[in-house]
Amino acid sequence: MQNVKNYIEGLDIKEGIQYRSNCPWCGGKNTFTATKEDGTVVYNCYKLGCRIKGAVSSGMTAEEILGKLRPRDKQPEPEKELLVWPEYVVAPSAEHTLHKKFISRWDLEYEDLMYDVKDRRTVFPIRHEGRLIDAVGRALDGAVPKWYRYSGIADVYKRTVGKPNGVVLIVEDVISAVTAARLVPGLTGLAILGTSLNVTMMKHIDGFYKVIVALDPDAAHKTLTFKREIEAWTGLDTRALRLDDDLKYKVESDIMKLKELV
Repeated sequence: MQNVKNYIEGLDIKEGIQYRSNCPWCGGKNTFTATKEDGTVVYNCYKLGCRIKGAVSSGMTAEEILGKLRPRDKQPEPEKELLVWPEYVVAPSAEHTLHKKFISRWDLEYEDLMYDVKDRRTVFPIRHEGRLIDAVGRALDGAVPKWYRYSGIADVYKRTVGKPNGVVLIVEDVISAVTAARLVPGLTGLAILGTSLNVTMMKHIDGFYKVIVALDPDAAHKTLTFKREIEAWTGLDTRALRLDDDLKYKVESDIMKLKELV
C-alpha cells in the first residue's frame, strides 16, 4: 500500500480537481480516477477485476486553505444531470458474469459502461456536453425489450475514437456504432435510437462533411431511403454502404468497403 500512497502523492493533485488516466496497476485504458477534496485524495479503478481503490490524506497547501476561507462571489449552479442512475444501475464488477461475457464477446472492455443488476442489462451511458442525459441498456438473458432506454431523451448514440475526421456513419445499433468507431479512428459511429429519421436527428449530423449510411443487410431499401432523406435535408455528401453482415461482426469485406468510403 505504501507504493500506492507514493504514487498518489506523486500526482500532486490540486484541491477540487479530478485526475483521470490509464490505470498504472492493471493497465485499464482511462479507467483510473483520483479526486482531491479537503486534503484527501480518493482514487479508484473502474476496470473489471482491478481492486485498486481507497483514499490518501495529502493535506492542503496554504493557498488551498486560504481559497477555502476566502469569500467568493456566488457562482451559478451547474446544470443538473438529466438522468440520475437508479440504485440498481451500478459500476460493473467481476461478479457480474453475464456483463463480463457480453463485453468480452463484443470487445467492449474499455468502453464507459454500467450494469443494471435488476434487469441484467449492460448499460451504455449517453452524454451531451458532459452531462448524462440518457442511457441504452442491452438485455443479456433474452429479456424484452432487447434494448431499453432509461430516460428516452436521446435520439442517437455517438462514439468516436481519437480526433473526429468529419465523417459520420449511421448504423442501427449501439454495438455497431462502437465497432465502427474502433475500426476507423476518427470516424463517428452514430446509432439511431428509433425506426426513422426526424429533424432532431438531422441536427446530430451538423458539422460533418460526409455521411455514410450502413444499416443491417436486410434493410437495403431503408438504407437507400435514409440516404435520400439525409441528402435532401442537409445537402451533405451522403453514401449508402451495402453490408454483408452487421458491422459488429467485423466481416472483412464490410471493413474494406467502409474504409474505402471514409
